[in-house]
Amino acid sequence: MNTQTILKIAASIIIYTLLQVFILRNLVFFDVAFCFVYISVILFLPSTTPTSTALLIAFVTGILVDMFYNTAGLHASAAVMIAFIRGFILKVLFPSRGLENEIVISVEGMGVERFIRYIVILTFIHHTYLFFLEAGTFNFFLNTSLKILASVMFSSIVIFLLHVYLKSLRNS
Repeated sequence: MNTQTILKIAASIIIYTLLQVFILRNLVFFDVAFCFVYISVILFLPSTTPTSTALLIAFVTGILVDMFYNTAGLHASAAVMIAFIRGFILKVLFPSRGLENEIVISVEGMGVERFIRYIVILTFIHHTYLFFLEAGTFNFFLNTSLKILASVMFSSIVIFLLHVYLKSLRNS
């Protein structure tokens, strides 16, 4: 990783965390659909990022969100989980390329279908882990499942639209 990549990652941690904490924290639909856009930091890391580096970035991002949400490591744990699984998901979506060749994680680099599938899969894993860990039991299975499905749809749409919007800003 060069200095420019490190600065981009640091800026994205700051921007997405501030966006999550000050704007999207209060954006909840019917106490069911929550939007966690901070996971974009992990989702949009370069595909050649070593897993150990991705785990560290995920932990820092998650613990920053935890400090503002007062959730004692739940977000850090869920973020580390998706950082760990991310490489495997990329191998599943791109079996012929492997991770030796860099996969550009964007609509242009992956294609719309694979890009959306990538976002939805990792968002689903994150939200499932986070909400069941938060519930602490399977007694509220239906309520937790509803939260997961609604939040995955909400978060995935916002992440996709935010990515497309930021890409159009960079190009203009």
